[in-house]
Amino acid sequence: MRRRAEGQGSRGAEERGGCVPLCPSAPLPLCPSSHLLLCSTAALLSLAVSQLQPVVPTFVDRARDAGINTLVVSGDPKEKRYLIESVGGGLAVIDYDNDGWMDLYIVNGATIESARAGNKKFSSALYRNNRDGTFTNVTAKAGVANGYWGKGALAADFNNDGFQDLYVVNYGPNILYINNRDGTFTDVTAKAGVGDPRWSSAAVAADYDRDGDLDLFVVNYLDYDLDRLPVSGKFCSYRGIPVACGPRGLKGAGDTLYRNNGDGTFTDVSEQAGVADREGFYGLGAAWGDYNNDGWPDLFVANDTTPNYLYRNNGNGTFTEVGAPAGVAYSEDGREQASMGVEFEDIDNDGWLDIMVTNFSDDYSTLYRNGGHGFFRDDSFAAGLVA
Repeated sequence: MRRRAEGQGSRGAEERGGCVPLCPSAPLPLCPSSHLLLCSTAALLSLAVSQLQPVVPTFVDRARDAGINTLVVSGDPKEKRYLIESVGGGLAVIDYDNDGWMDLYIVNGATIESARAGNKKFSSALYRNNRDGTFTNVTAKAGVANGYWGKGALAADFNNDGFQDLYVVNYGPNILYINNRDGTFTDVTAKAGVGDPRWSSAAVAADYDRDGDLDLFVVNYLDYDLDRLPVSGKFCSYRGIPVACGPRGLKGAGDTLYRNNGDGTFTDVSEQAGVADREGFYGLGAAWGDYNNDGWPDLFVANDTTPNYLYRNNGNGTFTEVGAPAGVAYSEDGREQASMGVEFEDIDNDGWLDIMVTNFSDDYSTLYRNGGHGFFRDDSFAAGLVA
């Protein structure tokens, strides 16, 4: 026969050695002499666990309020039938007037029809930061409308005057705008010799030869003819779903390294430097970083559906491609991924630059952790990046 515990603070508690369930979160009844301490401990543990949960930030679209209203065009707004329509242009963050506030350069595209006709109706846009949460469109005054089918932009000081210049990559030709230091820019592409006419997808700058001047590397995607657009074939579906044809089955465009001569001109040294992409892989992104800590900038190129490149700087004006032996050409299971974006960053503060690569739909973004000694490992699973 059961009897109720008396004087234990809970009329409904069953006799279990004089203990009663005074703490709702405790799995077993607690003794009066210890329940306050244990309940407090349980509450603190619960609070600590809740505080360990990541706080998800919320964002509000303020573009219209800020005065940023450029309509970015990239092919047919209703249907992306061709690969060129599905690759956007992005933007560059640039303090073009050296006022300490970051301005925005938004790259615009085109349509198949306007590009065929050479119609520069879709202007890119430079927005000056008003330092009050708003921006002013100063494109016309600054002279940086571009007008070609823009695919990206790079802000960098190519002439060492303390003001950032703009290099805009296009579906040919690219444009170099030199900052005049008075709120305007001058198109010096022809003089500088950097007007790559191919389908360029990205550009990155570094002083790879350590002569004091920024050099320029341009990533190119496809040898693409708007008058002969692919519409059918083996590589026009993805997992049984019809998609824009490519990039597999199409010809790659090669890449370009321009050495800065320090006099306003550049020299194409792609072949002699060993970074011309003779394999014809489909480049979409690139990043400079000294991954082996020898003091010379190395170069990573993210390739779409083909192995990635890692060019080790030899310190003599040439590079050696070491992507596969270094462990960054493929995923952990040896697959070619559809790589697009890339960044060098020392994520674990061990003094060695790691590599983060973003990839196409239904694939995980890849974290290559630098173990030193020239080798990386795919740590995406271990880092919790694979859903």
